[in-house]
Amino acid sequence: MKKTTIYLNTWGAYNNGCVGYGWMDPEQAREFIEADPERDGGEWFIADLDNYTGVDFGPLDYANVDEIIDAIEALNNMEKWERDEITAVMEYLGTNDVQEAIDKKDDYTIFSDLDQYHDSCDECIEFGNNELLERYFDYEAFHRDCDYDIFEASNGVCILG
Repeated sequence: MKKTTIYLNTWGAYNNGCVGYGWMDPEQAREFIEADPERDGGEWFIADLDNYTGVDFGPLDYANVDEIIDAIEALNNMEKWERDEITAVMEYLGTNDVQEAIDKKDDYTIFSDLDQYHDSCDECIEFGNNELLERYFDYEAFHRDCDYDIFEASNGVCILG
């Protein structure tokens, strides 16, 4: 996965016509801010984001730069399926706060897709070796009823809330 990069600026520099300090990875951005936190007034903002995490951070103009950098570092260290789950939790919660989704992810049962969820529902039904009963059971109707309890995110990840 390509790493997400950040284009930093301060409001003071922006108001004086500076377009920013260039593209940096999260570690470089943190070091750049720490080197002179009060540079050009010290009101840091993210002017742009070259985002490869698959997560929508929402408006960045007034976002907490340190929190965004922390979130990007956390997402960069995750596997794709983990980032997909975080994206689904954010969508489920209706938030752009990545850290909130990371903190609350374990509160939900998450499935990679509807098929995995339906398989889980099917495991709840035990017919033993009774093929007669199994033949009369309507799995499609059962799955339709199970679907009332599930949230399917735009990326296909499902959350049982």
